[in-house]
Amino acid sequence: MDSVGICGSDVHYWTHGAIGDFVVRQPMVLGHESAGVVTEVGAEVDNLRPGDRVAVEPGIPCRFCDLCKSGRYNLCPDVKFLATPPVDGSLSGWHVHDADFCFRLPDHVSLEEGALLEPLSVGVHACRRAGVTLGSRVLICGAGPIGLVNLLTARAMGADTVILTDINPHRLTVAKEMGADATLIATGNAESLVSQVCALFNGRRPDIVIECTGAEASVGLSVRACRSGGCVPASARWTFAEFFRYANCYPDALSLVAQGRVNIKPLITHRFPLSKSVDAFETAKTGAGNAIKVIIKCPLKRTLPLCFDARMKLYWRSARSRGPVPAKCCSAWTRWGICGSDVHYWTHGAIGDFSVSAMVLGHESAGVVTEVGAEVDSLRPGDRVAVEPGIPCRFCDLCKSGRYNLCLTGWHVHDADFCFRLPDHVSLEEGALLEPLSVGVHACRRAGVTLGSRVLICGAGPIGLVNLLTAKAMGADTVILTDINPHRLTVAKGDGADGTLLVTESQSVESQVAAVNRLFGDRQPDAAIECTGSVDAVRLSLLSCKPGGCLITVGRGRVREMPLPLAQTAVVREVEIRGVFRYANCYADALSLVARGAVDVRRLITHRYPLDRSEEAFETSRTAAGNAIKVMIKCQDFA
Repeated sequence: MDSVGICGSDVHYWTHGAIGDFVVRQPMVLGHESAGVVTEVGAEVDNLRPGDRVAVEPGIPCRFCDLCKSGRYNLCPDVKFLATPPVDGSLSGWHVHDADFCFRLPDHVSLEEGALLEPLSVGVHACRRAGVTLGSRVLICGAGPIGLVNLLTARAMGADTVILTDINPHRLTVAKEMGADATLIATGNAESLVSQVCALFNGRRPDIVIECTGAEASVGLSVRACRSGGCVPASARWTFAEFFRYANCYPDALSLVAQGRVNIKPLITHRFPLSKSVDAFETAKTGAGNAIKVIIKCPLKRTLPLCFDARMKLYWRSARSRGPVPAKCCSAWTRWGICGSDVHYWTHGAIGDFSVSAMVLGHESAGVVTEVGAEVDSLRPGDRVAVEPGIPCRFCDLCKSGRYNLCLTGWHVHDADFCFRLPDHVSLEEGALLEPLSVGVHACRRAGVTLGSRVLICGAGPIGLVNLLTAKAMGADTVILTDINPHRLTVAKGDGADGTLLVTESQSVESQVAAVNRLFGDRQPDAAIECTGSVDAVRLSLLSCKPGGCLITVGRGRVREMPLPLAQTAVVREVEIRGVFRYANCYADALSLVARGAVDVRRLITHRYPLDRSEEAFETSRTAAGNAIKVMIKCQDFA
């Protein structure tokens, strides 16, 4: 460790021994705003090396709970946050930390600035939660370190006017020097303060209020001052947007500093050596000498090893080689659906860049748990489970931001937290079909489907049909499907489609667009979900969509590139094109849809085969013989 900043929470633990439910019950090392120099790394760490100067993000989440997997790891109930009871902090000569929560500093960024990325990340998270953007009017209550980093961040995010309040005149002077448009001494009655705030905003109220003090009077001012429909932590007429720490903010905070878009160095008013920590804490507590941010400099004594180690990654990898893993389970498969990608691998040996030599197929599966690892408490032998097939690394930026479907690496032994227990009334076949249904959930979310939406779905195969079921369950008003197969359109009508359109090669795309508009009552769809991957279907989707609508591309055809009329369609009409790759955090909602009876996926199953007739099953799926839609392979039965 080189530099450790003293936070208000450190002072609170030092003076009161508790913050809310976080109670210090045994001696605890303080400090969580820190930066230092790497002296040693674990065997599997490849993003850092000895000598690197790093900022340390202090909270290490469990990586396995729903909050972690959805990108909100700051809310993980099992997060190990430095200097939060009972976890020791970093105010010491040496500290061990996970490598993916250490951020290498460019040469021109000092270690002190690295330590201040922690409070700056609070500002980044708060301004994101508040929706600060170009032209925003922002009131910040409190001009301490957190209020000031919110000022810096709001400015960097394009806020038009930022005004700060405080009871300390010196801090307001600092706020002005750091870019505040105006400041206000927060004394007097609430009505008078609101009037003064409005006057500072030229007779208007702020769009956003960021309250940084926790004082009752300040919260009251925030509520009264904010415009109706604005964002502030209180009242039914405003958006309640509390925030706790931060998630996925350190890289952006570092970028702001490295690019010179914010200057956090003026926050530092005092520096103390580690041997004078008590003086440092007293200064931070009392604000002596107009203190704002107090930094403690730690001596670099190379007497103990500093090991940045991807500890959970090492644990899991080594455990896999030894057999059953504590947080994994073993299941015997009973139902397995054949996906179009399985057929494609079987017939062509590749899909795009994914090529195979020899590989076991199948990812739409459900089965019965036969054995669980020592640390699995969510499942037990005998449970019937649906299996979400993709296990991410849990360590990369995409995983930590909740988009683990885009993770570039992954595991092949299955984890218990990606197995979902089926209620007694949900069959194993329905459990297997949660996989394609999750694609529909993800696609409809990406499309913003909601109450009253008009949705065009191109392709009435299994993926098109699950998108139909999902869109209807999410409140879509009108859903129209297109296909080249009359039978599949008949199935779509039976599954709730409001209309269908048989497309043929003899039709021009213009006539197809006109036919789609007629089916929508001479209106255009808000969203088009393209499920075939064919050039013609993508063009139809793009041209049909309303101005300002969105095209969701789900299908992956054989062509790697396709010509599209972007200039006169997507650009001029501002149609957004969004890709869909698998899904993330969708299985639980897909299961809920089935369990509640909101969708019926059983109608998709047209053929069933035993495992010993798998080749016949694949041939049926490939040729769509017998009007096949979803072919199910039955592996074995359990009593």
